[in-house]
Formats: sequence, structure tokens, C-alpha cells
Amino acid sequence: MRNIFKSISIAIVAAAALSTTAVADEICYNLCMSCRNTERAENCDKIESTCNCPFVIDSARSKNMGVELGKRKLIDELVAGCTKTVCARTLTFQDGYYKGIEKGNTTLTRFELIAKSGEAEQKAMGMLPRVIKDANATIDSLSRRRSLLPIAPMSMECTERCNDCASGLKVEPGVVSADSIAKADSARKAFCRITETSCQCKLHADNTLELIALDKEIAAKTAAADSLVKIKSDLLREEMARAIADSVQARCNVQGKCRFTVTYTSKELALLEMHAADDKSVPAPVETAAPAEPAKTAKSAPADTAKPEAKPAEAPVAAAEPAPAAEACPQAAADDPAVESKDAKKNRIFYKVTELYYGNFREHSYYAKDYGRIRNLDDETGYEAGINYMLRWYFYDGGAITVGLGPSYHYKKFTYEYKPDERYSIYYHNIGADIPISFRLGVPVIPVFKPFVSQTFHFHKPIFEVYKIETPPENEEDEDAMKALAKKFVDLGMIDGIKNRFNGAKDLSFSVWLGFGLQITRHFSAEYQMNFGTASSGHAHKFDSDGYWRIVVDLAW
Repeated sequence: MRNIFKSISIAIVAAAALSTTAVADEICYNLCMSCRNTERAENCDKIESTCNCPFVIDSARSKNMGVELGKRKLIDELVAGCTKTVCARTLTFQDGYYKGIEKGNTTLTRFELIAKSGEAEQKAMGMLPRVIKDANATIDSLSRRRSLLPIAPMSMECTERCNDCASGLKVEPGVVSADSIAKADSARKAFCRITETSCQCKLHADNTLELIALDKEIAAKTAAADSLVKIKSDLLREEMARAIADSVQARCNVQGKCRFTVTYTSKELALLEMHAADDKSVPAPVETAAPAEPAKTAKSAPADTAKPEAKPAEAPVAAAEPAPAAEACPQAAADDPAVESKDAKKNRIFYKVTELYYGNFREHSYYAKDYGRIRNLDDETGYEAGINYMLRWYFYDGGAITVGLGPSYHYKKFTYEYKPDERYSIYYHNIGADIPISFRLGVPVIPVFKPFVSQTFHFHKPIFEVYKIETPPENEEDEDAMKALAKKFVDLGMIDGIKNRFNGAKDLSFSVWLGFGLQITRHFSAEYQMNFGTASSGHAHKFDSDGYWRIVVDLAW
């Protein structure tokens, strides 16, 4: 028995609480609707802040409070649940009520995401949240109303006469007989009636007061609109989230379980794509009539205020399509792991490169240690080879910048003829280091065999060199004579000896190359390079750009 009474007591308390909430919602709804008229009461701002009028009115138009509460929870999770540029989320509804959110898989390809990105970005640039639009429309309406109020200004004479009537006219002796106060008062009233008829004193006074009131209201509304602009991005995100929630809610207004996957951007929450999460087709949304709005009493809301809101709420299908503004915001990659794993390698921009090159060069002078620079030599054989480790970044499909470092090898053989039948030979082997910086421009529309041109700036530092000067074979008895001739004509003190030298810090060379090549995917390319100029400092070699060429092969990974 005690348990029965306890259960009855709990039921009574719960019913009382629910009835109290319902009564409070109905009162707030009536007060909010009374403030939606063009002529707002003085306490409307307080009513709207206390009752949260947008929430109360939207809830009254929903099929029930539970649907609206679930939708608001979904909005909050959409706003806070995406940490990447683009996200795909699966939303679950049960019997028309929102239940939960989880990661989903988008059906859009990488190319489709990028294509939609451009369109969404263009729409986002000129987009304003509805709240800011309404605030600006209110300011414009008040400004137009203010422009219609002013009337023609009064003349100075009318101003003085209106001021006299307003302050209480004192009739001077002689104008009205002082013997009769009644006659004087009658004359004053007659004077003021004539003044009002001719000068319209009251109309001008009311007009001035209304202008002052409108100026204050416009200033307050402008300040409020300016504060809304500062949080424009947050307002827009919430508005886009509501558009997504409304669209899915309209499609899932069915009996049983309903799951939809939406793909949207994180910056502006622009809806890019929506599809059923399950393979089975989802039943068409069942249109249900909106619940009757709370009854209005004559005391709580005037009849003219209730009429505009007496229309039935729009059918849920009206919100089925996402708002046009829902596609707004650029994105880079979807939140779907399958899309990322498929396109990660294909669209990466950074590569490591091993570069091999072989070239032929010309040179007509040589600097030997202790002997100085030997000039006017005949160019005979000269080749170079090297390997560089490089880093490459693509800034578009066919364009890249590459920087590297690696060892190089130079070999050269000269000849010097001081008699028609006697020739001396000079050759050297040089080991150095190269620093190439290359820019590549290719044709982006060609997918595999992509032709390109390149511009390379090449810094070379010679480090160590071995060289030798050879004399022609002669008889032993002529050796001293040949050495004397060599010293006289070639100014060499050492004949047939191998020497070496280390290059100094100032020994540097610089060259510029123009290349033409073919890229076979981003992992292999070959090109032919022509020299467009060389320069050197210190005792570095002085190469000739004429006839200086290279063949370069790249292996990237």
C-alpha cells in the first residue's frame, strides 16, 4: 500500500512539473509572438532574452520538443566534431529522432572534392548569415522610415508663436481689456488656435520627438549589427549546421532506423554530399502535419499579431534539400581513410632524387702549382661525371624546384705544340663537390610522358687535383736540350713528373644550364643540358661554354 501511494505521489509531481513547463512555454510563446509585430513594446528585448524566443518559436513549429532538442544536439556535434578540412559523418535517427553520429565514408572522389571546393569557396566569399541580413534589413527599414518623417521647417515667426503658446501666452494691457480676465483668456485661446492651424505646432513637435527616438533606435541596431559581424564565422557555421540537420531530419522522418552520411567542410560547414549510409534504400520521408500551435488568448496577444503566424508550419519536405549556402568553403582532403590512402602517394609533392650526369667540356688554359697559368693550349679531351643527392618539391603537376649536393670528377687532356713535329701533353684528374639548383617546367595535362624544360644554376668547388706534363719520346742524348727548350718555351721546370695540389678556398666556378627532357612519371626523367655561361674565381678551371654539354638522369622515390 505504501508503495502504491508513493508511486501516485511521484506521478502527481511529474505531471505537475510537465504541466508547469507546458504553461511556461505557452506563456513565453504568446509573449514572443506579441513582440514580432512591427510596433514592439518596451519590454520586448527583456522578453526575448529571458524566453529565448527563436528557440521557443522553432520548437512550437516542430512536431514536438524532442525532435528540436535532438536537432540542436546534432548541430552542436556537427560544429565541434570535425577537426580536419573535410569530414564525412554518418548520422543515425530512430523513428524520426536523432540518436548519434559516427565517422562515415564519402562517395566523392578526390577530383570531385576539389571541383566542389572551387564552387563552395566562391559562394562563401559573399555569404552572410541570416541573422546579420535581418539586422541590416531592420536598419535599412528604420532609415527609410526616418527619411519620410521630416516636414517643412517652420518660419521664425511660427516658431516664436508656437513657443509662446507652449509656455503660456501673457496678454499685454491694451490688446485685451484688463477689466475682463475671461476675455483675455478667450483671446489667448483664439490666438493659439489660429497659430496651430497656420503653423502646425503640435505636428512639428511630434515629428521632432519621433526623429530623436528613431535616431536612438538606429544607433542601437547598428551597434548590435556591428557586434554580429565580429562573430560572423561562428554564426555562419551554426546556420550551415542547422541546414545539414534540417536536410537529414526531413529524409529521416520515418518509422524505424534511418542512417545518412553527409560530407561537409569544417571551416564553414558547407554540405558537399549526402547519401544513404546503408545499401538498402531508405523509405521516402512521411509528411506529418505540424502540431497545433499553443492557443492564444486575447489578453496575451492581439488579434492582428496572431494572424501572420496562424499559418501551418511548412511540411518537413520543404527542408529536404540543403540550403543553397550550404556549399561554401574550400577543402583539401576528405576525412575518409580510404580516400587518403588511395591518393596520398599520387598527390604528394616531395621526392628524394638520385641524379647521375655525364658531360663533355672544353678548356684552353691550365693553372699548375708553382708554374702559374699555362695558356693557349689545344683542347683535346675533356669529360666529367658525377652523382648528386637531391630534394625535389612540385609546385604544380609539371613544375618543380630541386636542390642537391654531390661529388664530381673531371678529366682533361691538353696538347702544346712548339714545333711542327714536337708536341707536349698536359692532363689532370680533379675531384670536387657540386651544388645544383634546378627549376623545371613541364606540360601539366600530359599524365605519363611529360616533356619539360629546365634551368639549372650549378656551383662547383674543386678540392683535389693530380696533374702531369708529358714530353715526346726523344733520344737520351737530346734530353737536356729538350728540357731546356721546354723551360724556354713552356716555362716548365718539371718534365714527366706527376704532381698534385689542393685547391684553395677562393677556387670556385659557376655555370648556367638550359635543359630539355622527358619525365616518365615522377620517378624517372632524362634530359640534355646546354651550357649558357661559366665564371670562375681564384685558380679554378676556366671552362668554355661553347661545346659544353651534359646528359642528366634522375631517379626519384
